[in-house]
Amino acid sequence: MFDFLEYLAKGEMTPGEQELAYNLTVIYGMSILCMVVLYKLMYPSQTSKPEQEQKQVECDSLPSKEAALNLIKSRRSIMPKDLNGEEVTQEEVDLLLEAANWAPTHQRCEPWRYTVIQGGAGASDYLDRVEDWYSEHKEEITDQEYQQFTSKIAGCKNVWPGKVSHLIIIGMKRQALEDKRLPEWEEICATAASVQNLHLALTSIPGLGAFWSSHTWCRSWRDSAAMREFCGLEDEEDRVFGCMVIGRVDSDKSFKGHRRDLSEKVIWK
Repeated sequence: MFDFLEYLAKGEMTPGEQELAYNLTVIYGMSILCMVVLYKLMYPSQTSKPEQEQKQVECDSLPSKEAALNLIKSRRSIMPKDLNGEEVTQEEVDLLLEAANWAPTHQRCEPWRYTVIQGGAGASDYLDRVEDWYSEHKEEITDQEYQQFTSKIAGCKNVWPGKVSHLIIIGMKRQALEDKRLPEWEEICATAASVQNLHLALTSIPGLGAFWSSHTWCRSWRDSAAMREFCGLEDEEDRVFGCMVIGRVDSDKSFKGHRRDLSEKVIWK
C-alpha cells in the first residue's frame, strides 16, 4: 500500500495508470459517501441532535398545566359598556382567528365560518342593516319579538359604535365537505369549540375583552336568508350563532368569575 502511494507521489504513472487511479478514487469516494448516508438513515438518533434540541424547545414552550388552567379560569364575558373604544390591531385579530381555526373537528370538516366587521363605523353600519331588515319584515314578526328587538337595538346603537373595535360573526357551514355529512350537533359543537379557542386566545392578550352575543334579541335576522347571504353562507341548512363583540378594556378594570363546586357536576363510577 505504501509502495503504491510512494509511486503516486513520484508522478511517474503512465496515462493508463492515471486513468485507473482516477476511476478507483471516484469509486472509493462514492462508496464512503453511501456508507455515511446509510449510517444516518439507520441511526438517526446519533445524527439528529439539533432536531431533538428543537423538539425539546417546542415542548418547553408549551404552557405549564397551572398556566393553562389559569388561562381558562381567567376567561370572562365582558360587555360592550366596559370596553373603551380603542382599536384592536390587525395582528391581534389574526391571532384570534388562527386560534379559532385550530379547534377540534369531526372528520376534519372544520365547519366554522367567520365574518369580520371592523371599527365602530362598521358596527354602526351592521346595526343599521339589522334595523332595516326588521322594518322591512315587521309584518312577519310577532309583536313580542319586535318590541324586544326595538328595545335592544336602541341600546346597541347607543353603545357599540363608540365602544366596540370588531364584531366577528359566527357561522357554521352545515356540510363543509361534499363527501361528508355529519350530525348537525357535531358541527355545532365543533363551531362552539372554535369560539372557545378564540375567546381563550383573546384572554391571553392583555387589555382585550369580548363576549359572545347569541343574537337572541334579533333572532329572526340571525336565522334569515339575508344574514346567511351577508356571511357568505349559501345553503339553507347553514347556521349563524351570533357574534363575538370585541374591544379593549381599561387596565384598572377587573372582572370576577365564579363557578359552583365541581362535585355537583361529576359522578365517579
